Amino acid sequence: MATATIPPIEGVPAAILDLVRRLRAGGLPVSTSETLDAVNAFTTVDISNRIDVRTALKATLVKDTSHEVLFERSFETVFPRVQRERRSDATATGNSGQERGDEQLMDDLVRALREGDVSQIDVLLDEAIERYAGTDKNQQSAGHHTQRALRKMNVSDLYRRYLEQGEAESAYDKAVDAAEAAAVLEHMKLRMEDLVAGRLREVEGQFSMQSLEDPEDRPLLQAGPDELVAMRQAMRPLARRLATRLGNRKRRGTQGLDMRRTIRASMGTGGVPVKPVLRRKRPTKPDLIVLCDVSGSTAQFAPFTLTLLHAVHQEFRRVRSFVFIDGIVEITEILSNSPGVLDPRQLLGGRGLIVKDGRSDYQRVLSTFLETWGDAVTAKTTVIIAGDTRSHRRDSASPELAELSHRARRLYWLNPEQRHEWDSLDSCAYEYANHCTEFFEVSTIRQLIDAVTQIV
Repeated sequence: MATATIPPIEGVPAAILDLVRRLRAGGLPVSTSETLDAVNAFTTVDISNRIDVRTALKATLVKDTSHEVLFERSFETVFPRVQRERRSDATATGNSGQERGDEQLMDDLVRALREGDVSQIDVLLDEAIERYAGTDKNQQSAGHHTQRALRKMNVSDLYRRYLEQGEAESAYDKAVDAAEAAAVLEHMKLRMEDLVAGRLREVEGQFSMQSLEDPEDRPLLQAGPDELVAMRQAMRPLARRLATRLGNRKRRGTQGLDMRRTIRASMGTGGVPVKPVLRRKRPTKPDLIVLCDVSGSTAQFAPFTLTLLHAVHQEFRRVRSFVFIDGIVEITEILSNSPGVLDPRQLLGGRGLIVKDGRSDYQRVLSTFLETWGDAVTAKTTVIIAGDTRSHRRDSASPELAELSHRARRLYWLNPEQRHEWDSLDSCAYEYANHCTEFFEVSTIRQLIDAVTQIV
């Protein structure tokens, strides 16, 4: 188990203030009196016991369960664990030794999950991330690294182990145990993704405060659950302001001087053009079709895109929205009835969204779209596709994209991955960009707003 390191007593107030600063930046309203309570609580516990320290600070600073993830991540940064030494026996004994270590790690994790030992769960998940997630090898999204780790951990096997460690005998107790196992493992997955997201934001051991200071600049695919809450809260007013700004821009828009009307108006002033008449811009409103990938970590990106585009729907004659994984469904009505940013789970419930293995398949999806809804794409249609372009080693969607580009007025792509990730591994970003009017990086809300502004 990892040991703990706590700053010396004289440095504690500064550390607590640093913790409070991070919590406030993340949206947690910590008052001055609560900060003083945290300092007082700190003096009453054994500072060599990291669990007691965390419990005391959490009790005084956190009043809402929605902020627990933010607290845990901030605490890990201000009061870090001592880095674990690599086990010499694992390297000495080769693969068989490592396999035994993996088995023991999974047994310990299941035991901690059953006992509800939050601190130990975090220690073991952190070790699993270090072994399996590959966060030190490339800068993919938090969801990508989490899924990589979960595949190697074999969640189905963890479920089996969890049930085997139980003592249920009756059918009813077994059913309750099974439901509990499913819920616990689901919570474990979310916690692991948040821990991975925290790792990705570390720069030389220091937490990147820029990601907490402004929700518009936080990487969407690396955001933890607490950050997504703050980003959803910020998104709605941003969308309304964008819609208002675009509407004003359209009303003010002109195409230069209207000479005929200016001369006619000057007749009343002896031929002097006292008040020039400007030619008013009268754009034709196109139809808009939006297709959003909701597989994996991109599921948390899609609601922001759909919300923003729906907010500016008045700039289009008609808007139709679709979500897809390896199947595709229309959600136009769901979106129109939504009061705010949709939860990804609302998008994943559509029948027909998953056809095969639940991994995005752009070729199959676009082919199905053209066969089923292809008549809706005309020379007056703007098509926007939002997704990470990951092919999962399947056939390229270039022929279907070429057909869409040929039929549509404009074809845009919004990619939530950062540019340096494009064309890495199974990404087809630059290949698909060849068929698009414009191909945007939209890894943050600010970039997403800028892209939509250019499109509209």
